[in-house]
Amino acid sequence: MKRFFIASFLLLLVGCAVQSRPQGGPKDETPPTVVKMTPTLGALNFTGSKAEIVFDEYIQGTKLRGNITTSPPLEGLEFEIIGKKLKLNWEDGQLLENTTYRISMGDEIGDLNENNKYTNLEVVWSTGSFIDSMQAGGQVDKTGKGAFEDLTIWLLPAGSDTVGLPKFSATPNKDGSFYLSYLPVDTFDFLVFEDINFNKTWDEGVETFGFLKGIPTSSDTSLIAIPYSTERFEFPELDTAAIDSVANFVDTTSSENLGLISFTIPPSADSVILYAHRAGDVLIDLCTGAGTDTLTTEGHYYAPGKYEVFGYVDLNGNGLWDSPSWTLNTSAEPLISGQSFEVKANWELEQPITLPNSNEDEIEP
Repeated sequence: MKRFFIASFLLLLVGCAVQSRPQGGPKDETPPTVVKMTPTLGALNFTGSKAEIVFDEYIQGTKLRGNITTSPPLEGLEFEIIGKKLKLNWEDGQLLENTTYRISMGDEIGDLNENNKYTNLEVVWSTGSFIDSMQAGGQVDKTGKGAFEDLTIWLLPAGSDTVGLPKFSATPNKDGSFYLSYLPVDTFDFLVFEDINFNKTWDEGVETFGFLKGIPTSSDTSLIAIPYSTERFEFPELDTAAIDSVANFVDTTSSENLGLISFTIPPSADSVILYAHRAGDVLIDLCTGAGTDTLTTEGHYYAPGKYEVFGYVDLNGNGLWDSPSWTLNTSAEPLISGQSFEVKANWELEQPITLPNSNEDEIEP
């Protein structure tokens, strides 16, 4: 009897051990819902120093600190997440009169379990009797390396010679698009740059930038394109003893072992400065000067090999490549790159050179 009791008890333990929790339902993919917001979205005559958003479930915001933005800026902005609440506080007494304020959390608030995101979360109010309703949006037209999300867009008062901290700013999306809402009826100069030293200011001469000036806000979805480039004109590293120009490029090899190359360059009202580079050893000055007709350079003999063509359109004719200037309201001089040719022994070639459309890069004053 005792053995039977022990065996039955062991079977009971085994049976209990293999039992498991019932399977749950479908995965939660529903983002949290806002059930209360103070001040209410679009509130008028609000002059307080705190805001609160209450959701229908527990929330998280692990990356909120680096992604919360305000327009105009709010000094001393802090936030706290407690259960289902997001609390925001800022220094008292700094709100401007008759101004629309916007605090944006982007897509950084999600539910606690699955982190389903609440998209485009924002608090908007006015210290005056109306909400500004203009907007601006578009695309950063970027060339060169770098991620769009590392860039900052500032809206500055039109016609400013100096650049101070803006009232309105944005960060482009991953595809380079951007959008700002709740703007006043006004005209702005747009500045885009990468804050490489993270000091929340633009350091001209250190940080690459692009701009587009004199853009009015709009009541519709008119889009603009802001040019921005990280590319710079640089000479390749060479053995200095091998740097030559067309005028003195001499090769003692028999011409039968060389290629005869000439270059055709489209008409340009501006000076065009071009070089050809054979990896590691030769830099050749191809063309300097402006022409009204297609220019064909005089043919010269070149040693066999692959050459890269690079240069720039010298818009101001100073013989130097100039980066963009905010003060002078000039864009970067267009670069010529990505073109190559191959020289073969005892071979003649007329190589066309394509120029960038410099007119599209100019910014009208």
